[in-house]
Amino acid sequence: MPLRAGEVAKPSKIRDGAAFSEVTAPLGKQGWEYGHILFNSPFDHKKDKKLGHDHFNFIKPEDLIVLTTRPPLDDRRHGDKKHMDESYTHLEQQIFAEFRKYLAICARSHVQLTPAVGANFDKADLVFYQHKSARLKSYKRLDEFRNKKTPEDSEIAIGFFLRTPSIPSYGCGLLACFGMGGWETLIWNRIVRMRYPEWVNTPSFVVSQFDMKGLPARPHTLDFVDKIKVEILLEHKITGKA
Repeated sequence: MPLRAGEVAKPSKIRDGAAFSEVTAPLGKQGWEYGHILFNSPFDHKKDKKLGHDHFNFIKPEDLIVLTTRPPLDDRRHGDKKHMDESYTHLEQQIFAEFRKYLAICARSHVQLTPAVGANFDKADLVFYQHKSARLKSYKRLDEFRNKKTPEDSEIAIGFFLRTPSIPSYGCGLLACFGMGGWETLIWNRIVRMRYPEWVNTPSFVVSQFDMKGLPARPHTLDFVDKIKVEILLEHKITGKA
C-alpha cells in the first residue's frame, strides 16, 4: 500500500478491507460467492437525501451482508473523539435494528450488551481506551455499579461476532466481525477465519477477548496471530437457519 513520506507502515492501515478478506475466506469454501461492495458514505445533511428501501431493491433474501466495521449505533450521542458518522440509509437503519437485539450501547469508548444476552455475563458493560490503542479499560456486570479496572499493563482486546439469519425488511443474512480499532479488527477476523470458520454459517452472537501483548511491530504476514491466546467469553446461539 502506498504511503506518504515519513508515514510508518502498519498492517492496521489497510483496516477493514484486509479484515473482510480474512473472514470471507471460509465463506468461499462453503459455497458463497462474492457479489459487490456497498458504499455506506456518511450523510451530509446539507447535500444528501436519505436513501430509502427502494434504493436497495437489489438485495435478495438469499444474500449475505458482511460487515467488518464497528456499527456506530451511539457515536453521535456519545461524542467520542474517535467516532464514525451514520449514513442514515434505510439499509443501515435495518442493520442497526438487528444489532440492537444484542448491543444496548455501541460507541468507540463504550459497549454494553442487552439484558437478553448479557444478564449473567461478567463483562456485559465494557469501557475502552481511545488514545494509542483500543484495549479494554474496565468492565462490569449489568447489575453492578462500579467498573472493574484492568491492570495498567493489560493488552486485552475484545472481539465481537454476529451471524443472523435475516435482518428486518430485507430478509438477507448478516455477518459482522469487528473489534474496537483497526488492528484489533484485523486480528479478530484472522482468528475467526483460522480457528472458528464454522461460525460464518452458524447463527450466533459471540464476545471474545484476546491478548495483544508482545505483538511484532512490523509483521510481514498475519501468521503471528495464530499464536495469540483467545478466550470465548460469551456464545449466544440464535434460532434460525443461516
